Amino acid sequence: MRRQAYRPDIDGLRAIAVLSVLIHHLNEPLLPGGFVGVDIFFVISGFLITAQVHAEAREGTFSIRQFYKRRINRIVPALFTVVAACLAAGAFLLSPADLLLLARSAVYASIGLSNVFFWREYGNYFAGNAREAPLLHTWSLGIEEQFYVIWPLLVLLLARTRPRLTVILVAALTVASIALSEVAAGLFASASYYLLPTRFFELMIGGLLALSIAAIRPRSQPQARLGLIAGLLIVGGSLLLLSRSSVFPGVNAMWPCLGTALLIWAGSGQGLPTRLLTNRPLVFLGLISYSLYLWHWPVIAFLAYLDHPIGLAAGIAAAAASILLAWLSWKYIEVPMRRSGVQLQFPRVFTLRFLFPVVALLSVLAATNYGRGFPQRFDPRVAELERTTLARPEEARRGCHVPTALYRTPPHPDCRLGAEKAVPDGILIGDSYANHFTGMIDVMAKDAGLAFMDYTMDACPPIRGYEPEGARAYAEKCLLRNEAIYQMIRTNRYRQVILAANWPDTPEAGRQLATSIEAIVGSGAIVTIVMRNTTIARANSCPLRRIMYGTADDCQAAPQSPPGYFKEIRSRYPLVRFIDPNEIVCQGEKCSPMVGDTILYRDSNHLNDIGSRLIGQALLRKGAAL
Repeated sequence: MRRQAYRPDIDGLRAIAVLSVLIHHLNEPLLPGGFVGVDIFFVISGFLITAQVHAEAREGTFSIRQFYKRRINRIVPALFTVVAACLAAGAFLLSPADLLLLARSAVYASIGLSNVFFWREYGNYFAGNAREAPLLHTWSLGIEEQFYVIWPLLVLLLARTRPRLTVILVAALTVASIALSEVAAGLFASASYYLLPTRFFELMIGGLLALSIAAIRPRSQPQARLGLIAGLLIVGGSLLLLSRSSVFPGVNAMWPCLGTALLIWAGSGQGLPTRLLTNRPLVFLGLISYSLYLWHWPVIAFLAYLDHPIGLAAGIAAAAASILLAWLSWKYIEVPMRRSGVQLQFPRVFTLRFLFPVVALLSVLAATNYGRGFPQRFDPRVAELERTTLARPEEARRGCHVPTALYRTPPHPDCRLGAEKAVPDGILIGDSYANHFTGMIDVMAKDAGLAFMDYTMDACPPIRGYEPEGARAYAEKCLLRNEAIYQMIRTNRYRQVILAANWPDTPEAGRQLATSIEAIVGSGAIVTIVMRNTTIARANSCPLRRIMYGTADDCQAAPQSPPGYFKEIRSRYPLVRFIDPNEIVCQGEKCSPMVGDTILYRDSNHLNDIGSRLIGQALLRKGAAL
């Protein structure tokens, strides 16, 4: 086997990647695009793996067993160490449901599928509750491990073709993957963030560079210097200009990947200017970058779980602890396991270092599942309250609320609220807020003897002509969805139309809402508007943590003012009805996530189904009606 020459500049690049991620996770406003550090890692992996596999395939020395033996020795020992540490800490700190969630994620992380798990579990990577998942960061390892299954086989096939044709084919695959990623980022935002097909081009950019580097490597100092400067500017610009609100991955992910490729290219010549990336501190951090990536997130996640604010002092302490743990992991786990693994045969490595740990984690999951998260570790109220927070309307009534990608889905006949009638009296439309109000509307509609159809979609307020912020393709789907809904309203001539949403606070949205109301009234229907409930930070978890750890947080928040245009709408359309859940959530100048002994919320913004129904009952007692 031909061994690749060591590139200290690539370790320097790894250091930039891991530091970007670390800073972003500790202080997002300081480096809003720091999450692209993961994309830098992807390009590096694509470059190194392709260079190695292609060279061995050309020489006839490639062995798939040796390849996976090296991958297991490189990735698995440190990963399983972190997973075991998280499970040990979780046994003391996590609530029953959260411990079970951690045990499930540990199994998925161990088999390279955590990206699929977290996509299904949390959806949006930046969702507030995802910040408390200790193994969330292993989604990127899932991408890489899936790449390792597919790419070596493809490179083996390509190694039989002419080098020029190989480069052309890989370039075509890369362009196709970028196009797929750009389209998917607008239609399937969460899936495109987590899954391999829409990330494949990032690793292939590195692979394409590896296949063509011999022909295009810089031939002079000025060329290399230009590549270095351009690469740093592109990567630096991505770190500073991209943010969680950017459409990603797609074309926005292409830029940091190209910048990374330029930096690798600039350092590929002999004696060229790479001192910026080869200074000792950067190279050291690059050497421990894998372990640092593995350890930093659990440290941050457990701090977040304990509601510990990460200010300057805590941030420095968390970074220092992460670096210390990473160094210990690198010195006593990574390096020894890689060295000892060289002498072992593949079956032994696979069995001892992969299969046995996976079986052990499956056993932990089975025990945790059987013990229902071991609720006896805490006050009995914790498990009872936690069950309430997990009651979600979309779990109870699948198909009635859809993601953007399914915007054409017609109303399902079983999506009914209120009284049992053959023909519905009205329809509930809106976004995820409308969806979480289904329990409340069901209770109030039954009291009024009315039947409603619910037809809701993620992040799409029921305002005709309104374009949500974000990807153009996403906004178009919301526009088309609302056009179809308002056509339904004209055709079916409902008695009542209920509008509910996270109402956008812009004058244009107010004007468009007024036009929407006129269209509904013109169809002969009564309009009912449900106001947005107050956002309460950690509304679902704060009451639990107060019981679990005895924290002093009262878990309350100040009331939030609705968009100003509602005042004009009340004046202009006196027959429009309003339902305000804050009449129950808020008392005076304080809003609470609980009523009595019941938690109303399932996250900081959305109600759980039990809380939604409780609010409906409380509103009825106060005289509200549909």
